[in-house]
Amino acid sequence: MAYAQELIDEASSEILSVSHEIFEHPELAYREEFASNLLEQTLQAHGFHVRKGEGELHTALRAEHDLRSNGTCFAFIGEYDALPIGHACGHNLIAASGMAAAIAFDRLIRQFDLPASSIFLGTPAEEGGGGKIKMLETDMFDSIDYAMMIHPCDATMVEDWSLAGQTLTFRFHGRSAHCAASPWLGANALAAAMETVNMVNAWRSQFKDYSRVFPNITHGGEATNVIPDFAELKYNVRSDDLAYHREITSIVENCAQCAAKAFGVTVEVERSLAYAPVANSPVLEEYMAKAFCTLGETVIPRYRDHGIGSTDMGNVTQRLPAIHGHMFLAHENTHTAPFREAAGDERGEKYVLKAAKAMVMTAAGIVLDQKKEASI
Repeated sequence: MAYAQELIDEASSEILSVSHEIFEHPELAYREEFASNLLEQTLQAHGFHVRKGEGELHTALRAEHDLRSNGTCFAFIGEYDALPIGHACGHNLIAASGMAAAIAFDRLIRQFDLPASSIFLGTPAEEGGGGKIKMLETDMFDSIDYAMMIHPCDATMVEDWSLAGQTLTFRFHGRSAHCAASPWLGANALAAAMETVNMVNAWRSQFKDYSRVFPNITHGGEATNVIPDFAELKYNVRSDDLAYHREITSIVENCAQCAAKAFGVTVEVERSLAYAPVANSPVLEEYMAKAFCTLGETVIPRYRDHGIGSTDMGNVTQRLPAIHGHMFLAHENTHTAPFREAAGDERGEKYVLKAAKAMVMTAAGIVLDQKKEASI
């Protein structure tokens, strides 16, 4: 394992350059041209054949180097979309560490003739766009035995849990009228949206624990003296249980339909891709924990009161053995300016090299133990 660490250290200038370049060029979901091109060029320079996705997935990448027909195929995942305030979720670090791990593990495979293959998957639009879900629907995750990534955090953990998450958009269509001269001629779309919020709020006391249901009225009319003929309401619906997530989604939709009927308006519903909860592979948790400890990290359990969100990596873990690990970056909350600063300074530099080492050591540990078992 010492040699695996040396490979990362030898390539540190290139790895840090990629991380800093992506940090300095933040791009929103499905617009990650700079990051995608930079990763593509770097991987090609190391002998990888890179294929990009099509259509909306044009910034997605699958990079491989002469896959072996026998052995275990490992995919190292990179994320690189930013938030409106920049890389406040540290995706520049995830991209660079995933790329570095794929290249280093590929070198180990060839140098020691290991029965394995190394793939890099560049996954766009994690911040709400569901890039991994769309990649799962194509062939970009085909033939992969294990997939892994490590997310920067305020603690180091191999266990994980997240919430199923989905955004519902309700568009209410009514009829405008003068709000003083003839309000009775109107059909109030905004009133229906507000009553939807009221009904969902009445349900809150009965929702199960670890449910999150938040509204945002994104359009409520154009003028105060006109009955609004159009209103738009978005709901973010989350739960730690897939079946219950579907249940509360149905409740929210029913509230919108009932409110529309009550106020004599119509409503159309748009559903985003649904993020699934994370279900990490116990095998990957075991080997990644060993790697973290070897690198001097203190691994703690994933407590239920630790901050929780949603990720499309959950859908990957539901489909194949995969892990969404966490490693300490800074004592800051993600999606904030202080966390963004940590992702771009010397703390991020230390993090990205260690994360790459941990993933290579995880994959190498599994393959070497498989070789031992095969020889017994």
